[in-house]
Amino acid sequence: MKVVEVTSDNRELIDKIYQNEIDSFGVMGGADMWMIMSFIRYGKLYVLLDNFGKLLSVAQYQAVLKKNAVFLYGFSTPESERGKGYGKKLLESTHNFLKDIGIEMVYLTVDPKNIPAISMYEKAGYKIEELQKDEYGIGIDRYLMVKIF
Repeated sequence: MKVVEVTSDNRELIDKIYQNEIDSFGVMGGADMWMIMSFIRYGKLYVLLDNFGKLLSVAQYQAVLKKNAVFLYGFSTPESERGKGYGKKLLESTHNFLKDIGIEMVYLTVDPKNIPAISMYEKAGYKIEELQKDEYGIGIDRYLMVKIF
């Protein structure tokens, strides 16, 4: 397995990421192609691949203005690969990459009902800062979680 920072010239991998977004979050919930390219060009987009190039997990970061911080916009693992530790491995690896470039803090939001994700983030050192009521519309709440390096 290897963690790769995605570049704009790797169209085959970008297409796999886009399909994973649709499979994981649906058409309205995931990152579209415009967002994916923005993460590549103006943020950070990392993937965990197996030795044959199969996509195991995806992490999309965007900068937080005026802070040495990033927002973990999207984090997903294909359904067939969940529960195997791939998300944990990608999260740990990307944290190391981010620390190496001077990032001091990571923010993210997560559905309060997504207990497996919350547990993974808490084990990685994230703390729940607040409940963002109706963040993405009526009845679509999110926890804001923060990790400080």
